[in-house]
Amino acid sequence: MDIKIRQTEVKKMTRPKRNNIGLLFALILFSSCSNDTLFDSYIDLPAEGWRSDVIYDFEVEIDAAQGVSYDYLIGLRNNNDYLYANIFFFAQMEGPDGVIYRDTLQYLLAEPNGKWLGSGVGEIKHNLFKYKETQLLQSGFYRFRLSHGMRDDLLVGIEDVGLRIEESH
Repeated sequence: MDIKIRQTEVKKMTRPKRNNIGLLFALILFSSCSNDTLFDSYIDLPAEGWRSDVIYDFEVEIDAAQGVSYDYLIGLRNNNDYLYANIFFFAQMEGPDGVIYRDTLQYLLAEPNGKWLGSGVGEIKHNLFKYKETQLLQSGFYRFRLSHGMRDDLLVGIEDVGLRIEESH
């Protein structure tokens, strides 16, 4: 059996490097200037794990625009030590009117074949899950509380958990 290896000639790019640097700078500048996000905060979890009796609070004062709707998203970063393909959360939101909303949420973290969902290179994957969509907010103080709803008393493999509030599109 003959194996043929084909060589290809690599041509040197003639464009100056400073154009590439300028393009990269402009891309970073324009991609990071989004006014759609009202709140984006993460809490690092202890290395030993997330205990079932620990509730994380996110408190934010919102100056909501009239007629603009917002989405609430839960952010999660997990590593390969996480043992499950899904996660349950107990979520609570209290708005400026004092009304408390409670939800039990389930999200998938892995495909049936075990491949992690989410973005990221390496063992840490980041997921951003829709919690509530197209919400009209009133200006004022909001408090979000989040705990895990898994059966394990100590949930390992979760790096951090967060909350994002952004304009609906």
